[in-house]
Amino acid sequence: MERRATKQVKIGETCIGSGYPVLVQSMLNTDTMNTGACVEQAIRIIKAGGELVRITAPGVKEAENLRNIHAELRRRGYMTPLSADIHFNPDAAIEAAKHVEKVRINPGNFVDKRATFKTLTYTDEEYAAELERLREKFSAFLNVCREHGTAVRVGTNHGSLSDRIMSRYGNTPAGMVEATMEYLRVCRDEKFDNVVISLKSSDCRVMVEAVRLLVREMEKEGINYPLHLGVTEAGEGEDGRIRSAVGIGTLLNEGVGDTIRVSLTEEPEAEIPVARELVALCKPGYRPDRPVLEGRFSRPVIVADISKVECVDESVTAALDFHVAATNDPVYGDLLRGGKLAPEFIYTEALGPELTKLPESVTVVVPYDNIDVAHVYNRRAVALIGVKDYLNMRGDVEGDRMLVEVRDARDLTPELADKLRRDEKTIVVLNPEVPEYNVYREMLESMSLRWGIVNSVIIRVETGIPVWSELSLMMAAHVGGLFLDRLGYGIWLSCSGIQSIEGGVRLSRDILQSAGVRRYKTEFISCPGCGRTLYNLQESVAKVKKAFAHLSRLKIAVMGCIVNGPGEMGDADYGYVGAGNGKVNLFRGKEMVRVAVPEDEAIEALKQLIIECGDWND
Repeated sequence: MERRATKQVKIGETCIGSGYPVLVQSMLNTDTMNTGACVEQAIRIIKAGGELVRITAPGVKEAENLRNIHAELRRRGYMTPLSADIHFNPDAAIEAAKHVEKVRINPGNFVDKRATFKTLTYTDEEYAAELERLREKFSAFLNVCREHGTAVRVGTNHGSLSDRIMSRYGNTPAGMVEATMEYLRVCRDEKFDNVVISLKSSDCRVMVEAVRLLVREMEKEGINYPLHLGVTEAGEGEDGRIRSAVGIGTLLNEGVGDTIRVSLTEEPEAEIPVARELVALCKPGYRPDRPVLEGRFSRPVIVADISKVECVDESVTAALDFHVAATNDPVYGDLLRGGKLAPEFIYTEALGPELTKLPESVTVVVPYDNIDVAHVYNRRAVALIGVKDYLNMRGDVEGDRMLVEVRDARDLTPELADKLRRDEKTIVVLNPEVPEYNVYREMLESMSLRWGIVNSVIIRVETGIPVWSELSLMMAAHVGGLFLDRLGYGIWLSCSGIQSIEGGVRLSRDILQSAGVRRYKTEFISCPGCGRTLYNLQESVAKVKKAFAHLSRLKIAVMGCIVNGPGEMGDADYGYVGAGNGKVNLFRGKEMVRVAVPEDEAIEALKQLIIECGDWND
């Protein structure tokens, strides 16, 4: 297993590329003109294990002050390379290149004007003229970088594509790729190879699809620069960690990615341990000929594993969000109804009368040997059976379907394929001994491409990892990508090391929501903050979450400034964006509908906006 082969890029004395371990980095959120604050925060990142520190430089004066920050860190014995983050200002990029080891530029606004997100039309001649202007300005910048030994990151964001690119490609992964390739072709033609690339989005699926497309395009054109991975505006807490693991982990497991940043709305040094753990958990396996499988499951189900429970009673069903219904049954008494968080399947080895009360929408799964007894309590119960017993069965088992558990790719035989093809209602449960992304992918490829098996597939993970932070990152990284690609009919997490009854179900929900296939709760996207941030972002996120967390149908963005705001908020329902001087701008989608609202009034103003638009409920 290995990573995609790339060039070696030198950033000071640090190297990035496939011949080196994946490098982890973070970004300051201090004012770039405050040298002392920048130095202290950079040191905290470095002591946490950060191997590169990024600093925003909105203008030339900030770019000039990078010299002082760099010098003070070196004076104090810290040699970790610094990277300047530039938007909208080529002059600042040129100045920064003189003082730090790396400069990130954004193809969406390095030469092109700020996007208006209006549909503009370019003639072929106008488009070609813009490309020539891009080549001229970017080449001049590369010459400065060459003179000073400065590396370059071509960092494309889904939220800040130019109107020119969107006029031809839309706000799409394909547009992100073309915006990036325009700059990479200049690098290639200018023989400037000290280049790192990133394509980021707050949407994991967009980010993963864009990187995959870019890799294929680079392979075609003979370009092999290293890649930086990240999910922008991932948020904070467990949600931010799981969303990052789904996006970054999928690509790391596919052998793509040479440096990463986990962007959390927390202190920058808090990102580093998460990034390091994520890198350690992933098992890269690059395949340039990896087949594209047809995904068809847009709303996967969840299997709740309560096999550790000795008795299925009211406390168990309540923990899974099943509660007494308004009507009851004259024989069985109180029946149960499922709330919005209830799973669609329940796996149990304990049998009892509570199973009788479950709604018809829930499928009870039991071991094959228990199916006859299970039918005493729930006539709709179905059996989980191993491949050997399934193939040796004579006659039918009562019930409308079965679940066949496949533990090894060697179980996928012509005999099994023939039987599954005859019974397409049978569900295949993939539960390999080693629950790794590439193992699942290879089993799915074998089923689909070699054997023509079209049965629905539930992805099961059995693990005894006892530490929740490691468990959640591992599962998100190794199965999240399967749901990004719509390959799983269901998810079944068996967490024997975690005592909580609902722990695996909650993690399943979070993975599916991060993969964009289910929404169980309000989705908040928020940037990590930087020197451009125009208010206290962490406090603002906390306030917005407290006020709007119950609006489970909505996606709300909390952004520190306007750089990526309208674009990254494009698929959000509402946006809350810092405007400076204690003011906030409020958005509905990409449209700014309230300007310069005082911060102490902004939460109520956003509530009123949501009410006016008919999206509020108590």
